Amino acid sequence: MKTKIDNLNVMIAGADYNGRICYILGFEPESQHWLDEVARRYNICVATITGMDWDNDLTPWTAPGVPAGSPTFKGNGKIFLSTLRTAVLPAIEKEVGTVSPQRTLLGISLSGLFALWQWIGCDTFTNIVSLSGSFWYRGFTEWFSANIGSKIDSRGKIFLSLGRQEPMSRNPIFRTVGVCTAQILAVLRAHGVYTEFIWEPGDHYASYEPRTLHALDFIYA
Repeated sequence: MKTKIDNLNVMIAGADYNGRICYILGFEPESQHWLDEVARRYNICVATITGMDWDNDLTPWTAPGVPAGSPTFKGNGKIFLSTLRTAVLPAIEKEVGTVSPQRTLLGISLSGLFALWQWIGCDTFTNIVSLSGSFWYRGFTEWFSANIGSKIDSRGKIFLSLGRQEPMSRNPIFRTVGVCTAQILAVLRAHGVYTEFIWEPGDHYASYEPRTLHALDFIYA
């Protein structure tokens, strides 16, 4: 099913399977069939959300644009998170009849950054997936290390992955993603968070569909 909520494009598959919902932020599959198969495979409801202002709604604070010369990231993450929590999620969960939801948030690139960033500040999502998360974002690894203490009682799971070619990017900022992801992973494990990391074939733009399945294999094992 496709619909529009608060000017965002939403695709939904599955029903209320014990309240388990996976939200995929910023990635819409090529077909409804694939989404239906994901819902059946993991016995979940799954909803994709696209149409946001990618560089600005998914960033936590203002930062210089990357690559050099790109517009500044506006850092409207708090506003977008509020929209998700107060408008988008309630509408989707009313549609599928969900009660006592156990939510997973799956993000890709900047939406992967957003997924882990919001996890520190709120309990809306139990599990987090970040595929090729943009942890190179200015100040993020330092901020994350300084603020994770508030989440040490988390009982959810976190899954991270990168393409093997990503740390070989020609851009010196993007090239730091391997080191930054390793730092995030170390912090999570040091605080006892149930976390998995895998290297995937290819670069940042490799197909996200198989990578999504690898992540959900871990989350719903």
